[in-house]
Amino acid sequence: MGIGNYQRQKQYFNTAQIYQPLEEIYADLDSWTNEIFEQESERFGNVNFSVILPPLMYEGLFIKGLYFSESVDLLNKVLPQLSDTFFSIADSLWCSYPWSNTADAYFTLYDNPSRETWFRKTYPQRANKILIPVSHSDFIHEYLMAPQPVTLKDIDVLCVSQLSPINNLPIIAEALKIYAQKYNKLLKTILIVDDNFDLKSIHELSSEFQLEWEKITNILVNPFDYIQIISQVDYYQQRPLYYSRSKICIMGSILEGKNSSLTEAMSCNTPVICFQQFNQYARGQDRIFPQSSGLLSEFNPESLADTLHTALDNLTTFKPRLNYLKYQGRKHFFNICLDYFFDYYSRIPDYKQGQAYHNLWLDLAIQNNYQISLHDFLYGRSPRSQIQGLVNIYKTINQWIKIQP
Repeated sequence: MGIGNYQRQKQYFNTAQIYQPLEEIYADLDSWTNEIFEQESERFGNVNFSVILPPLMYEGLFIKGLYFSESVDLLNKVLPQLSDTFFSIADSLWCSYPWSNTADAYFTLYDNPSRETWFRKTYPQRANKILIPVSHSDFIHEYLMAPQPVTLKDIDVLCVSQLSPINNLPIIAEALKIYAQKYNKLLKTILIVDDNFDLKSIHELSSEFQLEWEKITNILVNPFDYIQIISQVDYYQQRPLYYSRSKICIMGSILEGKNSSLTEAMSCNTPVICFQQFNQYARGQDRIFPQSSGLLSEFNPESLADTLHTALDNLTTFKPRLNYLKYQGRKHFFNICLDYFFDYYSRIPDYKQGQAYHNLWLDLAIQNNYQISLHDFLYGRSPRSQIQGLVNIYKTINQWIKIQP
């Protein structure tokens, strides 16, 4: 899966400090992308088309739509007329800058001026791309991924992860063991995995995943005394309940893309813990999450155990959902993305930076074109808001892109 030299990034998965010039580190980060290109036909069913703003024709004014996808180049080849109707934002689904040649803009995760300067200098053919840092905004549905009514937070620690070396689960296992020894308590910990985890069929997992489980078993000896594993949890029906039942959500990776468990947990009002080194080179000086939403640990198991203890002793000091919604969620995402496009802030009547979501003209235009409010479109009440699979996208878009001047 993905394109590029994945091996160049492996040294960053489990090492807190890389002793290389920053320019070489940036090159390593950009050496692999999880975008889907034309040669990866086996992944065409996973192609996403997420519409931020649909194309509009209202009061004699045509406004292009705006979408993001991990497959912009592929979509532009299959649907050459797409760029006449939509602006596009490429998403690498990773910490790399996207590789797309035809996208109008890139999601870059973080506001990192040093890396942005390096990118524009290193790739002059793509230097004119709009770069949109979205670390402080995202596209999860904050009204569905929200606190659920629970009588008791009966889970001490929740981790949503995979049995992958990227996620550093053995360090979390060591931290749980140290915590039990140092603080004389076994924490009730739940690990939610996407794979269908069953010890009877663990041989069906990849050798890489099997090795991670072997490491965890060697550390804990009796791993199920420490960790309960739950697999294949329904995203909007069950996952918010697990977050809501949990006192802390923990994450072990130090290099990947935008880890969704952090934002999901905060949206469900559950404080988070991750390592200070998370995406450190991609991030620069940008923060990981808003203040008073969680704690950061050094990249070692004892520090993680102590950070867990501090957090569990001070749960009332955290206000993750409040702080999360000040800076993140779909409305902020919508405002940020539109603010980067001259065509929007210069042409949409009464447009104000940072307030596109409240623009009355946009709301009326969407209602006139699609018989739905801007809010309802943005939050997925239209079947055209989010489409998956190249065949489905092709059929839908071909019927749709008729709103042109």
